Parts: sequence; structure tokens; C-alpha cells
Amino acid sequence: MLRIVLALVLVSMVMGEGCCPYDVWEGTLGLVTGTEEGGEAHLTLGSLNLHVNSARKVIVSEVGLEVDQEPFQLKAIQDYNEGTEFKIADGYCTKKQKQFPTWKSYCIPDDAEVVQNTYIGAGSEKVAVKTYSYKENGLQVYSTVTARGCIPIVSVKSGRTLEGVPTVTVEEFSGITQGVDDPSVFDIPSICRHENPFERFLNLHRWRLSVLP
Repeated sequence: MLRIVLALVLVSMVMGEGCCPYDVWEGTLGLVTGTEEGGEAHLTLGSLNLHVNSARKVIVSEVGLEVDQEPFQLKAIQDYNEGTEFKIADGYCTKKQKQFPTWKSYCIPDDAEVVQNTYIGAGSEKVAVKTYSYKENGLQVYSTVTARGCIPIVSVKSGRTLEGVPTVTVEEFSGITQGVDDPSVFDIPSICRHENPFERFLNLHRWRLSVLP
């Protein structure tokens, strides 16, 4: 009997083969993040319009956040090839050199473990999904994606960030489509071609921006 139970456990938690969504796609990401810093709890609610281009290795996020009930909006352009990140808010832009991790494009890593094979919906609308478990930037991640196409559905991240901040984040994806309506969304705006004094303002809000994927 014990052998049967152990066998079932091993079957339910096996090494995955990894997968990636479309090369170019866009959609909406809703998130809720709770953090603790200096003995104080912080809550971030947000909605992001995501645009991902794997060929150019660029991710564009149009973000609306509410951090501890204070609204904050910006557009972030992360260029993995150039190692640069642009943040645009209130008509100002800052540029920062950044050491990005390996390009993932919201992929499931090859060393992830499949912890569940199931489905969402019912009847003719039923869709097969998989839930994976893996580590990312020091956090434990559970991600559910469609079994066909690896389209992200929901992700839960918990633990301590690389900076040592305790955090829990729940991300929910919706409206994902292959390709993008406006390819120019990946172009760097003209206002980002030079530095400006607004960088000081954004640096004051750096901890807020750390919740971005």
C-alpha cells in the first residue's frame, strides 16, 4: 500500500519540459502584491497591458498601480538585448542600465515540476491546463498555463526577493492574443533619448516599481 501511495506522489509531481507562449503576444495582467518592509505591510494592486516580443527580446508594460491606496501610472520598456530599461511617467522618461536575468518571455523553465494536470471550464468549453512549480529570483512560483500553447493563466509567487523583502504576489492573465495590434509599441519614444531631472522622482518610487514582472 505504501508503495502505491509513493508511486502516486511521484506521478503527480514530475519534472516538466518547459514551454513558452507565442513569440509575439499581448494581453492584460492583473496583480495583487503584499510586502513587508521595516515592520510595515504594503499592498499593491495593479493592472498591466503587456506586449512581448521574443525576437527583439523586449517587454513593454503599461502600468496602473495603486500602492497603499496611492495611484501611480507609468510605461516601462525593458530591452534585454541592450540591457536597458526605460520608465515613462507624466511625460518624462528615465533610462537605466540593468542586468536582466536570462530571457524568458513568461516561459516555464525546463527544470519546473508539473504538480497538476487538470482543466478549466466545462463541456465543450473545457480547456486542459498544467500547473508548474519552480524557483524564480529567490521566490517559489506556481504557474498555471494552458496545456496547449503554454498560454499563462495565473501565477502565485511567494518568499523573499533577492533584496530580502518578504512578498506574496498573485498574477492573473486575460485577453491574450498572438501578435500585437501596433508593432510600434516596442519602439523607444523620442523623449527617452536623453536623461532628465525626473529620474530623481522615479528613484523615490523604486520600491513600488519592484513589483513589476
